[in-house]
Amino acid sequence: MLYDQAQLAVAYITAFQVSGEQFYADVAKDILLYVSRDLSDKSGGFYSAEDADSVPASGGQEKREGAFCVWMASEIRELLPDMVEGATDSATQADIFMHHYGVKEQGNVEPEQDPHGELRGQNVLIVRYSVELTAARFGITVEKVSKCLASARAKMAEVRKTRPCPHLDSKMLTSWNGLMLSAFACVGAVLGDKALLERAVQAGNFLKEYLWDAEKQTLLRSCYRGDQMEVQQISPPISGFLDDYTFLICGLLDLYEASLQTEWLQWAEELQFRQDVLFWDDLGGGYFCCDPRDSKVLLQLKEDQDGAEPSANSVSAFNLLRLSNYTGRQEWLQKSQQLLTAFSDRLTRVPIALPEMVRALMAQHYTLKQIVICGQRDASDTAALLATVNSLFLPFKVLMLKEENPDSVLSRLPSLASLTQLDGIATAYVCQNFTCSLPVTNPQELRRLLLDGTTDMQTK
Repeated sequence: MLYDQAQLAVAYITAFQVSGEQFYADVAKDILLYVSRDLSDKSGGFYSAEDADSVPASGGQEKREGAFCVWMASEIRELLPDMVEGATDSATQADIFMHHYGVKEQGNVEPEQDPHGELRGQNVLIVRYSVELTAARFGITVEKVSKCLASARAKMAEVRKTRPCPHLDSKMLTSWNGLMLSAFACVGAVLGDKALLERAVQAGNFLKEYLWDAEKQTLLRSCYRGDQMEVQQISPPISGFLDDYTFLICGLLDLYEASLQTEWLQWAEELQFRQDVLFWDDLGGGYFCCDPRDSKVLLQLKEDQDGAEPSANSVSAFNLLRLSNYTGRQEWLQKSQQLLTAFSDRLTRVPIALPEMVRALMAQHYTLKQIVICGQRDASDTAALLATVNSLFLPFKVLMLKEENPDSVLSRLPSLASLTQLDGIATAYVCQNFTCSLPVTNPQELRRLLLDGTTDMQTK
């Protein structure tokens, strides 16, 4: 499912920021590689899902759970017979691969996990050991194990291409595309991967072209890939729900911080205005899931639990806080506070039900750091400062690049007027409530400043 892949990619890249372990970054990139390869439309949108069931390669018309992905030990041994030089016990490539991914001769799926017997004798490939432990087991170097596993995966991927593919759900939902937009933007920014950032921009352009009705100033819920491989609209079109606006706004804010192109920030601002008009509850605070003026909707609900996806109100609480920092609009800060108040009983009694909203509450408490970079967008000194910011786990921050464009959203913030480059060099300021630190131009100094929560602030 697209929403799973999106949230997992963000979780893994966050783990990389926290730990510095390359493994987590590799998993995040692999997730997005899969999405780019198998869940992407040429227009830039992302499909909703692939089925778990498919027709087995051995024949027959009855679909089976995991048939496209699972392997028998005998298949792997036949495909990977080569001896690995220097390995103990005359190990083959298959031996190393099977050990690392937990492959068993009789299959590695327990009967209680396979009630219909569809996976009997089959193996689900799961990383069971680190590369270092696998290298120690066979007495070879980590580099040799990594090369061996990469070669094996490539061979097996070619074989899997010959299997019947699972059914593809080619719907493209605005909400789930918004989540995936965040994933490509966040992973691309942290890793400095231009290809991932370009894919994020492509997704942003798709959403604006196909799922935004500029005339009515309304998002559409979904579109799909037609028989002629072209994007087609649902007829009659379905207007977007709250989560469509909320997840897309979050994705656009992440895309702005990754690309620093203000067009995405400006669109996020437009969408937030529309979300407020369409869904805000003036009496009780918070947002309804559907437009309360829609006579076809019998009950007006506000989702109060973060489940497989975070609730739209949870994400909105943080969106509003971020936007208030970007635009200087105090009414959005107040709306965020009113939203949290509306859910205060739930937050007090069962905070674990709303972890994303708890994050927004914490951001209110700690106050967001405003990291302002003054410099040329594509200059190397600017890039070095941005790379420093993106390498760190900073959950309560907004990042902005000061530009000379008078039409920029950020030009409305008078507090930025006095922030300038030092001696023509890209310069960073770390602020709270636009009370800013002394300027720094060295990436290491910026790193220390960001990690020091007690830095004295000097009003600018």
